[in-house]
Amino acid sequence: MLSSELPQELHFINFVLKMGKYLMCKRTTPKPTHGKEISEKGKPNLQFEDLPADLICTILSKLPQKEAIRTSVLSSKWRSMWTLRSKISLDGGAVCGSRRRGQNKYCQRFINNVEKVLQNYQGKMVEAFGIKFEFDSILVDNLNKWVSFAVSARTKHLSFDLAPIRFARRDDRFIFPFELFSGSICRLQHLQFSFISLQPPSWFGGFPNLRKLELNLVHVTRKELENMLCNCCCLEWLSMVRCHLKDDLRVDRPMSHLAYLLISCCVITKIELHATKLSTFIYEGEFVPIVLNHTSKLVNAHIFIFDAIFHHVVASLFHGLPNVHKLTLCIPDLQLENLWSLDNSLQFSCLKHIQLFAHILSHGSDKILYLAYVMRAAPFVEKVEVHFASGHSLWFAQEGPLRHELGHDEYKYLKNLCVTGFKGARGQLEFLLHVVENATALDVITVDTTERMLESDIKNEYLCSIAR
Repeated sequence: MLSSELPQELHFINFVLKMGKYLMCKRTTPKPTHGKEISEKGKPNLQFEDLPADLICTILSKLPQKEAIRTSVLSSKWRSMWTLRSKISLDGGAVCGSRRRGQNKYCQRFINNVEKVLQNYQGKMVEAFGIKFEFDSILVDNLNKWVSFAVSARTKHLSFDLAPIRFARRDDRFIFPFELFSGSICRLQHLQFSFISLQPPSWFGGFPNLRKLELNLVHVTRKELENMLCNCCCLEWLSMVRCHLKDDLRVDRPMSHLAYLLISCCVITKIELHATKLSTFIYEGEFVPIVLNHTSKLVNAHIFIFDAIFHHVVASLFHGLPNVHKLTLCIPDLQLENLWSLDNSLQFSCLKHIQLFAHILSHGSDKILYLAYVMRAAPFVEKVEVHFASGHSLWFAQEGPLRHELGHDEYKYLKNLCVTGFKGARGQLEFLLHVVENATALDVITVDTTERMLESDIKNEYLCSIAR
């Protein structure tokens, strides 16, 4: 739980206390208090410690681990109350403070503090267990021990964030001990790994209850990852960030429950999955083939490609994402070419909303009109947004073709057109006129000279909206 969320939880506690007092005040006849203190009005005073243990446990579970432990000083009754919470989250910075001593002493201090906490949970069920500490080889034995604790505590959510501040030249990783899961009933539903090496043995049967898998800076080969994903038959959410397979991301077996897929800044050569329930796909990286043909329920596809030729990307997405409903395409270094044609047999038959974030450099200002070609491939599109970013290169640029060179099109379902970053360039004006003249059902046109936002801000906004 983030510290920024703490005030909200305090409001919740205050609400519980007020509700309790309200209920007590509703009594018209004083009832026996069994030794509790009586107020001047003849009603028992409700104290926080009088709340049911399960409610107190729920409240404590909303607090950060450090704050929950600090409640032990309130009274003798509260000395072990914090151990009722079923979630353990231990952050090195919060548990050990700033690093004033050597690395070895700092690590040992963290180990000692973790062990003290876990002693209070022996034999208890722990819903969530998380460790956040910069990886050091000194920690290996203890990390294995803590994974074993999570298995015995029947943990559902396991998080190991071991990423160092500087990781660029580090190849060492904590090797996750899959052997500890041999013969055990695994309740894991959410795995969150950072700076870990995954080397599942051939006998490993996967995590049968796993719903969510988040990988960051993880070392794993294509074959090992494929075997692992094939044996996670209930997986609904997969996120991979800075995981360099240097190979295809491919799973031959259908991932029948996968609904969310995020691939960001990974060195891969191709993405090919069979996921019939996939509804959200986010990709950020170099231009690679994407094949998600069996995705009839794909609502949102958000593609960030660092550097690519526009029509190559569009043609690739025809084959890879034919059933997408909303497509957001952002290419920071967008390269446009002269007149090009697409295969008329290929169409985005389900596409209703297109967002294009186009960073047009000076050498591409004469080809802006060609952005309209993507609309030809979306016959049922209802809303189109084009957000230009160009600095000063588009101010009244007079290069480029005229709209009659594109021929006649009919965007009969288009109702909403939005263009931002409009600088009066010839290509921008011709694009606007082309759409207006061919969209008979157009209801709303928005033209704004302000550049909407930077590419990084666009991505952050979108990811936050998906998370909500």
